Amino acid sequence: MQRRHSFRHLAWRGGVAAVSHAMMFTGFYPLVPHALRKLGGGGGTVRSALAEWGMAAFLSAARPLGFLPLASGKGPRPIIVLHGYAMNRANFTVLAYRLRKAGLGPIYGFEYWTLGRVAAGARQLGWFVDEVREATGADKVDLIGHSMGGVVARYYAALAGGHTGVDHLITIGSPHAGTDVGRFGIGHPARELVLGSKLIQRMQAAPVATKLTTILSEGDALVPASQQPEIPGAERIVYADLGHVAMLGSKRVANAIIERLRTASPS
Repeated sequence: MQRRHSFRHLAWRGGVAAVSHAMMFTGFYPLVPHALRKLGGGGGTVRSALAEWGMAAFLSAARPLGFLPLASGKGPRPIIVLHGYAMNRANFTVLAYRLRKAGLGPIYGFEYWTLGRVAAGARQLGWFVDEVREATGADKVDLIGHSMGGVVARYYAALAGGHTGVDHLITIGSPHAGTDVGRFGIGHPARELVLGSKLIQRMQAAPVATKLTTILSEGDALVPASQQPEIPGAERIVYADLGHVAMLGSKRVANAIIERLRTASPS
């Protein structure tokens, strides 16, 4: 269902992927952010940093799987997953398998240009949601967004009229209030996802128009839970020890998501 991209766009995506690979395989991420947060008095342990490194390297190695469909399944509603900054849908390989095993799905991976504007990603998500609903005959879908993907999904549901087609939105490690590491990125997110940006203020002022669950961790060196205030009307789940990427491979996180998508009202 994904649209074809130009060669220039694919070249940019390849470059972003190469930088991401280098950072994760060398350990620059997550060891440097975790060390800096530790020096600043933040939480996290050496063990959690190493676990984050292992999961980040594993999912980075799995990146070619992003060309393949995610796990199929037959549940109450289709599930659309949105990757984080500089990543792709292969990041959901482990979580998608657990969701399918629990009888949820079918599961679709949506890919957006992470150097672009959040609003542009949300607009493209709207087209994708319409295609999935038409293909499956479902009235509504569930959305699961990791990191920046959760912000794109929330923008779609809260500011782009997408709430009518969404049953439950679940975000994992998403900077709904912005993040202080956003300024180290490139592209539009370096301005849009920083603490107190105009986009963040606009989203915080928008009411929650669908069921929203935010999953965060104090062990997340990029989007620590302590930087993310509660969102009125949303459920909030906070872990103490999971890293930003490790949450995608966590059984605890998967079980929490499964429980909520099973109990959500059917379409």
